[in-house]
Amino acid sequence: MKTAARRLPAAPVLKPEALHRFALIVDGNAHRSDLCGAALPDTPHPALSEALIPQIRTVATLIAAARHDFGSRSPGVFTEEADFFAARILVLGARRFHLDITLVPMLNTANRRAREFAQRHGLPFAPAEIRMSLNAGRPANLLIIESCRHAENIGSLVENSRAFAANLPFAV
Repeated sequence: MKTAARRLPAAPVLKPEALHRFALIVDGNAHRSDLCGAALPDTPHPALSEALIPQIRTVATLIAAARHDFGSRSPGVFTEEADFFAARILVLGARRFHLDITLVPMLNTANRRAREFAQRHGLPFAPAEIRMSLNAGRPANLLIIESCRHAENIGSLVENSRAFAANLPFAV
């Protein structure tokens, strides 16, 4: 006698998330002082300045603080590159970073740190992936990000950044 295979209910079909592309100018992070002072790049995407979105630095610092031994002196550079990428994943809703393939290990670390921070604080989390990019001709202080959050090109870098930061779910 044959037994019928038990059918599992079909998984719900999720709509693909609409992603919006923007350029993030990363000109003020202590872990990459070589990026400071470079000329602002030209980009076809709305451009934002990370220095004008304080939520990113705040979350990056909180992520780094979770690893810190407060019984000892603080290191000269408190945050790492992966802390800032983890913060960008959470704060900006980054789903894709256009990066050189050599940065895959750093992005894996950033996803792990973002997931742990989100779990600890009851925040939603979706991992980011890498879109391989040779960065040919792109300044080192410019990240191309695809995000679930929309950035408007409403005028200047300052206006774009302030409007974007005002609509983020993270308040500072």
